[in-house]
Parts: sequence; structure tokens; C-alpha cells
Amino acid sequence: MRSSMLLGGGAAAVGGTSWAGEHAGDAPSPSGPVFDVRDFGAAGDGRTRDTRAIQHAIDAAHRLGGGIVRLPAGTWLSGTLHLRSRVTVDIGPGAVLLASPSDADFAPPAPLSFATGSDIETIDFANALLAGRNLERIAIVGGGVIDMNRTRRGGPKPIALKRCRFVTVRDLTVRHAPNYCVSLGACDDVQIEGVTIRDAYADGIDPDCCRRVRIANCDVESDDDALCLKTSFLLGARRVTEDVLVTNCRLKSPSNCFKLGTESSGDFHEIALSNCVFSGLRPEGRDVSDAAEGGGIAILTVDGGSIDGVTVCNVVMNEVPAPLFLRLGNRGRDQTEPAPGRLRNVSISGIVARGVTGTCSITGLAGHPIERLRIENVIIVAAGDARGASGLEVPERPRDYPKVTMYGALPAFGLYLRHARDVMLRNVEFAVDGADPRPALLADDVAGLNLAGLIGRSGNEAGPIVWLNDVRGGAVQGSLAPQGVDVFLRVSGENTHGIALVGNAFCTPRPVVLAPEVAASAIMPLGNPGGAEVAGRSS
Repeated sequence: MRSSMLLGGGAAAVGGTSWAGEHAGDAPSPSGPVFDVRDFGAAGDGRTRDTRAIQHAIDAAHRLGGGIVRLPAGTWLSGTLHLRSRVTVDIGPGAVLLASPSDADFAPPAPLSFATGSDIETIDFANALLAGRNLERIAIVGGGVIDMNRTRRGGPKPIALKRCRFVTVRDLTVRHAPNYCVSLGACDDVQIEGVTIRDAYADGIDPDCCRRVRIANCDVESDDDALCLKTSFLLGARRVTEDVLVTNCRLKSPSNCFKLGTESSGDFHEIALSNCVFSGLRPEGRDVSDAAEGGGIAILTVDGGSIDGVTVCNVVMNEVPAPLFLRLGNRGRDQTEPAPGRLRNVSISGIVARGVTGTCSITGLAGHPIERLRIENVIIVAAGDARGASGLEVPERPRDYPKVTMYGALPAFGLYLRHARDVMLRNVEFAVDGADPRPALLADDVAGLNLAGLIGRSGNEAGPIVWLNDVRGGAVQGSLAPQGVDVFLRVSGENTHGIALVGNAFCTPRPVVLAPEVAASAIMPLGNPGGAEVAGRSS
């Protein structure tokens, strides 16, 4: 036996289950006996199938109460490896864990004892290179590479863990994955740090029905969603995803860079994303049209689950068609009687998005509004589209799959807001680089709307910059209406009332235009220098 079989600090402790105790500071270095896979017959030449030898090393470490299974420099060809509790797989610098090109070398998808509308990629955790179920204190670490050895979508997952506790995935590179790269189902107390993903043909990192998850310093490039939180029906019952922290990540995807949903049978609570860079550029040389949705931050619940308590701050985006997409729908997957959940208490701040070709949208359903939303310190620069839609006739599509293109062209170039309550937009700038006949912002059926410090540019000299329809109660305050635009604010809808205009700098000939159905008393002008308070009515 090699000297690496000597004890390396004692077996990993079993006690101490608190999140703070397990995850305070940097993740601890793996400790315990070291099992070199070469001592179990692994060749590491990239041609010999080393599945059995590596599995024997994992099982041996488990039988001794835990330890480190080390893959040194070399190329280790393998099919499915079944992880064990209290075992660390250390894929060291210069090591490549290479997936067998034969699908027969991988465990088949596991049958479920219940029916679900979810697809096989979401619910299966057996067809994988590194698979684990009902385990605790497991780690996959090292400076090496997991290469899935595939050229298209469809096949085994690199890492698939179901119902596991105290999980660490750290300092690895995953390449050429045909399925979700790091797939976590109903796992608790998880750290994913320093993971790099390249040429992923499906999703990057997917925590599904997981609790107490930290994702930090990761670099993900994927054809589908880069980082997607779900609450699917994978257990045959509803379960939450909660206490999730994502920070200091680079995410690149033509689909969605950061997404909650679409799978949303259960609830999402206490989700925080901060200090990230997003790119929506498509990969060269591959057709990703089937997966490309064009979202940056997508917060979606359509299967009865509720989203309550989400913060997003300090994100820079480039070439993301629609930087913000919030949707409360009623698809009703895995529900006996479809009924919408709730989407509320969301705070988004410190966003800069350039190269925007679509429209941000925040849409609930009639009678089921998105509630208590704060958007602050945001700059969105749109490319402009002279062909953009201009009317209010936008389809509801409550049961459609949610994606940013689901409505077609929207009647605003910056933000379309519909069916919402208690919304604040503060220090938000919508700019447009080209011609566009649409307003920067359109709010339709909103109760309690506060626009403070709004800066809207226009691709249309006629305006308006802002269009409010059926808005009940709210204020437009401290906003700048730039020169060279005829109308700043258009107000329509027979239900509109209680709109205060406070301290705005109107530099337009007609600051406010009312539709015929709107009573003059619906608008309360209070000290708006630079122009008439209300000028004229639209036909």
C-alpha cells in the first residue's frame, strides 16, 4: 500500500449539525485516511475503465468510517460511481474523471412510485457519473476536471445528489455535460464554491427543494439556465427551497442566468443573490435556439408555490435580452386543481444592464397580483425597436410555460408592469439607443405605485415616457422629463385615481396627458417646475 493510506487527521466528525458550525469561514480541508485509487487497481490511462477500482476505494473508505478517495494526476475513465456517507472524492490537480462514452456504463434512471409532470432531467438522480442518495457528510473537491465526454444534450449528470446532508462541492471544473451539471434534490446544508462549468449543454447548478445552500465564486457557462433554483415534485410531495445565498459568481447563459422556477410546486423563501456578472451571449458553433429564453434574473412561480423573500443586489449584465422577468402564473403542474401561489417581498437593487434587446416584464394575474416589490438604483440600456407593440392588448396566457418572449412584443421598451400591488421604483433609468415608439415604462392594473427619481429616455419625440393605465393610488416624484419629448406621462383607464405628481422637473410641452375616461381629479399635481401641471387629453 502507498504511504497515502496513513491517517491524515482522523475521520470526519459525525456530530455538530448546526449550519453556523459546519459552514463558518472557509470550508474545512478534507480529513481522514487517504485511499489512492491506484491501490485498488485503477489505471488512469484514459482507456481502461476504472469504474470498479474507484468504487472499491469509495466503499473501503466508507467501511472504515470515512476518508478521502484520491484521484491523482491522470485520466480516470468511469461509469456511474455511487458515493457513500463521510467520504470525500478528491479529484486532484492534473486529474480528469472522464465519463465513459458508453451509456451502458451508467445506472439507468430510477423509477418513481408516484406520478409527476416534471421531466426526467429534473426528477432523476440515478443516471449520473457521481451519484448519491440518502447520504451525509460527503464532498467532491480538488483542482481537477470532470469531463462528461459528450457533444450534445441528453445523458448522465456529472453530479446528482438526492436527500443528502452536509454536502461540499469545491474547486472543480465540469466540462461537456449533457445534463444538469450539479443537480441537488432535497439536499440540506450545501456548499458549492469555486466550481467552473464550461460547454454545458443543459443547466449549470440546480438546487431543487434544498435548504441552507451557499453558492460562491463559481463561473458557469451553459446552454440552458446557468443557476436554477427549483421546487419540483421530486419527492411526491411539496418541499421548500429556502435559505439560499449566491454570491461572487459569473454566469453566462442564453436562457436564464439566475432563475427561480419554472418548477414551482413548493415555496421559495429567503433567497439572496449578490455581486455577480451575467452574460447572455450565445456560444459559438452550437444551436441553442431550443433552450434560449433570454432572461437575466427570472423569478417565476406557476405551479402553486409561493415566492416570499428574495433580494438581488449588485449585478452587471451584458447582452441579456430581458434583464428582469418576474411572473406569477397558473400552469398547475402536479396540482389536483390549478391555483396560483403568491409572489411577494422581492427587492432588486444595483442593476446595470447593457445591450438589452427585449423588455423587462413583471406580471401577475388578474386578482392575483405580485406584491411588495422594490426596484432601486437600476440602469437599463435598450437597443430600441421601431416595430414594438404600442397598445394595451397583451395576452395573459396564465397556463403557458413562462419565458420572456411569451407575450410577443410588449408596449414598453424598458419595463412592462401588470397586475401588481405596492411597487416602488426608485432611481431607475431606462435609456434607448435607437428609435422606438413605445414608452420606457407601462404600468397596467397596479395598486400602489411609487415612481421616485425615474429617468426615462425616449426613442420617440412624441412620447410618452411613462404610461399609467388603471393605476390606483401612487406617486410620480422627483422624476426628470427630458427636453425634446412632447409628453412625459400618459394616464388612462377608468379605474385610475389618486395619482400624486410631486416635485418633478417637467421640461416637456405637455407633461401630462389624460385619456377621456380619466377624471381631472384623479391627478394631484404638487409643485412640478418646468411646465404646466396637466396639459390636454388624448383621444
